[in-house]
Formats: sequence, C-alpha cells, structure tokens
Amino acid sequence: MRVWVRSVAWLCLSLMLWTVAAESTHSHPSQSDKATCAVCLAAHTASPAANSADAAPAFATLGVVHEEAIAANVRPEFSDLGIRGPPVL
Repeated sequence: MRVWVRSVAWLCLSLMLWTVAAESTHSHPSQSDKATCAVCLAAHTASPAANSADAAPAFATLGVVHEEAIAANVRPEFSDLGIRGPPVL
C-alpha cells in the first residue's frame, strides 16, 4: 500500500511540474489567439484585476465639544483613606 501511495504522489508532483513548465513557456503568434487559449484563461482567472473605485473622503462636522469645569472632591472621607488598626495576635 505504501508503494502505491508513493507512486501516486510522484505522479501528481510530476504532472504539476509539467503543467508549470508548459504554462510558463507557451506563447502565441498573434494576440487574438490569447483570447481563446484555455491555458491563458485559466492563468488569468486566478489573479483578478484590481478594481479601484474609491471615492474622495467627505469631511463633515458631527458635533461641537463643550468643555465644562469639573470640581474635584478635595477633602476625602475618613473611610476613603483605607486606614485600619493593627492585626490582633
């Protein structure tokens, strides 16, 4: 069973390498032949064309920030100090 799996893996690898070699080296005598070539169509469908239809950003004021004076509590309460007595032995 291992020999069969290994031979199938080598067959798939060799088919992939032959396909890569054929795809990268084939050429067309005229530009009109490229439109009907199955290899060219398959190669160009994997990489879609860049479509850039970005609009210019629109800047608008959404609101105005109103600052208010905040008075802090200057005198803390006794319980806020966290003071406790010594531990009982």
